[in-house]
Amino acid sequence: MKNFFLRLIVYSILIASLDFCWIRFMPIENHIPHVWMMFLFFALTTAFYHVLSINASKGKPQGFIRYYMSSTALRLFLYIMVIVAYRFYDKPTLIPFAIGFMAHYLLFTVFEVPVLLKELKKQ
Repeated sequence: MKNFFLRLIVYSILIASLDFCWIRFMPIENHIPHVWMMFLFFALTTAFYHVLSINASKGKPQGFIRYYMSSTALRLFLYIMVIVAYRFYDKPTLIPFAIGFMAHYLLFTVFEVPVLLKELKKQ
């Protein structure tokens, strides 16, 4: 578990550097609004669901598969609700926010799945 958190911190620093470079070097029209809150949101949800997934994997394999599929669907629903809620918060910047949000979702998912599979193979 400690290995996961160390990897998550290193990966998060990499993503934060990419976010910083994007803000620093891209024109103002291409900035992603609230990128730091978005980054923090994905880092925390990745850590939270990883801990829950590891705990769920200690039972029956069918239970873990059921848990993982339902948690993935629940997270995707939560993420869509965040984008819909943002639409009512700040409509003019919805498109850059949604693109940035989905980019962070993709980046953190690409990190989470292989790390989780690696830990599950150890068990």
